[in-house]
Amino acid sequence: MLESKVDSAKGFVRLWLALTLAVLVYAWLDLRFTPRLHVETQISMRPDWSQLPDLLHWGGRLLNHRALSLLVGNARVLAGMGALLGHAVARFVRRLRGRSVEPHVSIVPGSPPTSVPPAPR
Repeated sequence: MLESKVDSAKGFVRLWLALTLAVLVYAWLDLRFTPRLHVETQISMRPDWSQLPDLLHWGGRLLNHRALSLLVGNARVLAGMGALLGHAVARFVRRLRGRSVEPHVSIVPGSPPTSVPPAPR
C-alpha cells in the first residue's frame, strides 16, 4: 500500500502521480483484457443511458482509438480529484481518531535574529 503523508506538497504530488499511473495502467489492462474493444469502429458522444455499464471501459476505448492526449488528460484530472479526496478522508479519519494534526512549523522566526546577544542588566 502507498504510505504517504499527504500533508506535504511532496506527498500530495506523489499520490497524484501514483493515481495517474494507476489510471493509465487500468486503461491498458482494460484494452488488453476486453477483446470486443478492438472491433469497435466509432465512439458516440450522445448519452445512451442503456449503455451506462460500458462506461467502465472508457480508458480502453480511448487507448484503442489512439486518443492518448485525452486519456492522459483524463487520468491527470481523475487522479488529482482522487488525491484531493484521499487527503480530505485521511485528515477526517485522523481527527476522528483524536490525534491532533501536527501544527505547521513556520520557517520565519517570530523575532528578527540578532548577531549579538542582549547585554545583561
